[in-house]
Amino acid sequence: MKIGFIGTGDIAEAVITGMMRAELPIDSIAVSARSQHISSKLAQEYAKVQVFDDNQQVVDAACDLIFLSVLPQQAEAVLTPLQFRNGQEIASLISTIPVENLAEWTGATGPITRAIPLPPVAELRAVTVLSGPSARLEAIFDQLGGVVVTHSLDEMNALTIPSALMGTFFGLQEIIVDWVGTKGVPEPDARRYLSSLFLALAQTGAGSDRTFPELRAAHSTPGGLNAQIFQVFTEGGGDKALTEAMDSVMNRILAASAKQD
Repeated sequence: MKIGFIGTGDIAEAVITGMMRAELPIDSIAVSARSQHISSKLAQEYAKVQVFDDNQQVVDAACDLIFLSVLPQQAEAVLTPLQFRNGQEIASLISTIPVENLAEWTGATGPITRAIPLPPVAELRAVTVLSGPSARLEAIFDQLGGVVVTHSLDEMNALTIPSALMGTFFGLQEIIVDWVGTKGVPEPDARRYLSSLFLALAQTGAGSDRTFPELRAAHSTPGGLNAQIFQVFTEGGGDKALTEAMDSVMNRILAASAKQD
């Protein structure tokens, strides 16, 4: 299988790293020279990675599958001049751009699928969301941590929102570690303990069939400390603030999609 990447940012780097780590049956990976520090690094680390100065060369070198990984505001200008071969499969990592627009800009006759891989695919431990079925992409991302295939644009948009919580995830830990630090605990100790706690809880959730309300109840003795924290959090509007933040991102996605129509 021959693969190409138009745009070589952090997510493209993570996907390529995961592919190499998983030892997928890939003959070559063509990447664009954009973000040269990343593309050069990948070419130095992996013999199968080749860097091309011209995006058309990437398209021509990737016979089977092309990943689109440019910024949304650059997509039309970058893609419109390119000539894709009949039947060439495209996987878009570009947020907010509908498949219909990608089809128009690329003139592609092959399947186009949107994908939302997250940075931990580099370590083979992140589930990737796909906008629809694709045997090739499902086989790839299943080896990089797993796949969720959506069945509608609404599902795809909804599952895009949790991927925007990565900064909040670390920001929450930042707040906790800072607070613990005001009580005299050294930052490295607080960080090590909190990271271990969050990792263990995430693993518990991933390995359990119980719902999140059930897991919360199981980890919150009535009248206990865990129950108190969650009560104060919700009474202070924490749940509302999080919901409003997710709504705001959804509105942004819908507005961007409408603008492309």
